[in-house]
Amino acid sequence: MAIPLRQVVPVISMIFEYIKQSFFFLRQNLKTLVAINLPFIIISYLFVQQFDLSLVSQTPQQLADSMLTITVFNLLIMPIYWGATIAFMQSTIDGQPFSATQALLACSKSWFKLFVVFTLYSLLISMGLLLLIIPGIYIAIRLSISDYICIIEKRSITQCLNDSWQQTKDYVWPIFHGVALISISILVLRSLVLNLTQSLFPDQMGPSILINICFDILNLLVLIYGFRIYCIIKAEL
Repeated sequence: MAIPLRQVVPVISMIFEYIKQSFFFLRQNLKTLVAINLPFIIISYLFVQQFDLSLVSQTPQQLADSMLTITVFNLLIMPIYWGATIAFMQSTIDGQPFSATQALLACSKSWFKLFVVFTLYSLLISMGLLLLIIPGIYIAIRLSISDYICIIEKRSITQCLNDSWQQTKDYVWPIFHGVALISISILVLRSLVLNLTQSLFPDQMGPSILINICFDILNLLVLIYGFRIYCIIKAEL
């Protein structure tokens, strides 16, 4: 949806304000968010370490199999901590913040449904990317609140995807620009810090792994920003 030029400045200002609010939420609730996400981030790193994707001796089929295994594993565990993070954010809005354990328990019954939503979401984006990059990005934006709908509203799988597609129609640019700005900023900062770390500790993997884990926690800003947009959409329905 195109935005008239006279509305560009207010929209940009709004996006920066939502990013600022997202960063404030992350800082204020860092302890609980780390408690929810860190164990699964570490598990994911340990699992990936079982596959040496840099081996030149690997055939394309072996590399594809390794990537598929890693992708499936991440799809299996992501609904656990992703859903718990969403449940925790909603609990803070409700005025009764969950502990990390309560957040994990609150979303446990929605694991399979969120797993299917994630899988369909990923497949649809992949199909869009195969056509052209822009359709894939557009699909990702329009389905970007389906996971919030799944955990908070407990809708069916098809309703989660359909409701997200319908409700994000007027929020394409705020979602795109906000997520892009956060993601690119984190990517650039991560690259700079990693390059500096590798120059200081050229033969040690530990510091680089620690840096990557810290930036994976920082990536929660994308999820928090998406939740902020979701709350705005619901308030305006």
